Amino acid sequence: MIYCITGGTGLVGRAVKQALIDQGHTVRILSRNPRREGEYSWDPSQQTLDPAALDGAHGIVHLAGASVSSRWTASHKRAIMNSRIQGAQTLYGGIEAMATRPEVFVGASAVGIYPSSLDRVYTELDGGARGFLGDVVREWEAQSDRFESLGIRVAKVRIGIVLGRNNGILKMLLPIFRLGLGSALGNGKQWLPWIHVDDLAAMIARLATDPTLQGTWNGTGPESATNRDFSTALAQAVKRPLWLPAPPVWILKLVLGEMAQIAIMSTHCSAQKWNTIGFKYRFSTLSAAFKDLLD
Repeated sequence: MIYCITGGTGLVGRAVKQALIDQGHTVRILSRNPRREGEYSWDPSQQTLDPAALDGAHGIVHLAGASVSSRWTASHKRAIMNSRIQGAQTLYGGIEAMATRPEVFVGASAVGIYPSSLDRVYTELDGGARGFLGDVVREWEAQSDRFESLGIRVAKVRIGIVLGRNNGILKMLLPIFRLGLGSALGNGKQWLPWIHVDDLAAMIARLATDPTLQGTWNGTGPESATNRDFSTALAQAVKRPLWLPAPPVWILKLVLGEMAQIAIMSTHCSAQKWNTIGFKYRFSTLSAAFKDLLD
């Protein structure tokens, strides 16, 4: 089959591309600056894309969106929201004009749709987070849902904390932990819904290729970890002590501003839906994930 990926040069996009290629599929990438064979141009801010990218495509995997890990200035908050809306609208317009449309649309989402809680274990039936991040994710998912009106199977993946080699959260934390200065954040009790990037890519590839699957899915590991357990496992992986005391919440808010919400939010996510379809994680523990990514 032919699959078209947006955000294909990012951490998750590269892994999804490889997962689909390993299964024998052809992958096209929509990029603002296409440079290689198999890359096609698009500009969501102008609602334009090369129709050749979609021609004959069996499925779309939409991962593109401005990073939420940069400081939330007023302009960047607009970019976070607009990039998700404009990207989906551009794809919708391109697909709507096609005589033969793709069969499946897999859209990225995020666990930020769940309210922060130390006690709840969230399933895909939950939601309702208030504030900017919750608003972004709800709009993000609403844009994906629109593709059902085109007769397309839709699946949405609520992505958690993605662990990748020299990328994502590990790229930020490793220099600190390797100096022996790593610590938990706040009281360390908040839940981190982590997942190895290869497991997330396998999930997305499964949703793209299995015609029986649709709806919303948690893109998280088999079991979330507390911030303290995560920090302890990372310190052990780099053979350094865990620094105490942890920085209090007020310092995080002072340094990170409104974006501190990401660092201190607590979302314990269920993997039961994946278990029911027999999905097998390659990296079911933090120690296994860190061993693979840090060796």
